[in-house]
Amino acid sequence: MKAHPISKTKIDRFVALSLVFLLSIPVVSAQTAIITGHLSKELIGKSLKLTRFNYETRDDKVVQEVKIGQNRTFSITIKQSQPEIYDLGTENSSLVQVLAKPGDKIHLEIGKYQIKVTGSLETQYLIDYEANRKKVFNKYLRRTYDSSESAVKSGNKEKIEYWNVAHEKASQNYKAELAKWVQQPFFINSLAAVHHSIRWNSETDTTLMNQMVAIYQQKYPKYDLTRQLIDRVNATKRIAIGAIAPGFVSTDTAGKKINFHNIQGKYTLVDFWASWCAPCREESPTLVRLYNQYKEKGFTIISVSIDKNTTLWKNAIRQDGYIWQNVCDLNGYGGPTAALYTITAVPNSFLLDQNGRIIAKNLRGKELENKLTALLK
Repeated sequence: MKAHPISKTKIDRFVALSLVFLLSIPVVSAQTAIITGHLSKELIGKSLKLTRFNYETRDDKVVQEVKIGQNRTFSITIKQSQPEIYDLGTENSSLVQVLAKPGDKIHLEIGKYQIKVTGSLETQYLIDYEANRKKVFNKYLRRTYDSSESAVKSGNKEKIEYWNVAHEKASQNYKAELAKWVQQPFFINSLAAVHHSIRWNSETDTTLMNQMVAIYQQKYPKYDLTRQLIDRVNATKRIAIGAIAPGFVSTDTAGKKINFHNIQGKYTLVDFWASWCAPCREESPTLVRLYNQYKEKGFTIISVSIDKNTTLWKNAIRQDGYIWQNVCDLNGYGGPTAALYTITAVPNSFLLDQNGRIIAKNLRGKELENKLTALLK
């Protein structure tokens, strides 16, 4: 049978119809995620905020805000090009972390004591992680926080120093146990693990972090969360024990630019703190005492604040008696100096030798004193 040729008119009509068909396919759903939910009655009348985490600068951004009505339901549609992690909460309270991917339809039942999720296994992982994190926090850190607070109220310097050291040890145990939970195959293979690893990793997590990088490069090579994880691992190596401390330029209380390299030549404590950080302020009497005791023997301090408010920063310096060099980028965790040293929590400190090499981290109270005594006999 002889085939009939297809006319150009028919071809043009076919192409046109095909284009109409393709254009009619809803592409929005591939670039959006929908989060719906039902809330407990305690939240009626409050504003519900969806905040996108910025793990690099800690400058998290509110992307949507809705008012909770009497029916206690909400629906939020977010535009996305790839997976992102958000916090869903009210003004000063986090309710749940959400990992949303383009095309996701996530539903949350948020009760007073329990959260149920459908449509997102990764969000369930984040809920489970947070429940475990709170349990581990209460196991290791709750007592040291409460005891440190009592010691400060008592004014007993020995008690303050004791509980500051105890808090640092408890913090290391806290991070180590969290890391064990993250190592579970179901979690470490999920993008949800980024939430732990970028915010909470320490130098003791090097093996875990390298393992995660290998997994993410294979499973999620094009995601920005993978890039952030790799950047974090590289930054951690930059401030490892034995590395030369990164140089920086920041601003002192008089508005003068201070070059960190000009301060070197002594054993130097680079101390990251903030006026609003209670554990930092509790350590202040110890730092003042040790500075006065060892400043003539080759020891100095440079305090780097992550404050955003100039007045609060300067008032805290005056109140606590910081007479050494004080600098601040006035940009919180998003400042260039904090980013350079991957500071995601304070207090945080680095002890350097005369050549600017990192020889210890996060020494507090008696531990710092013992180290200085050994170095500056």
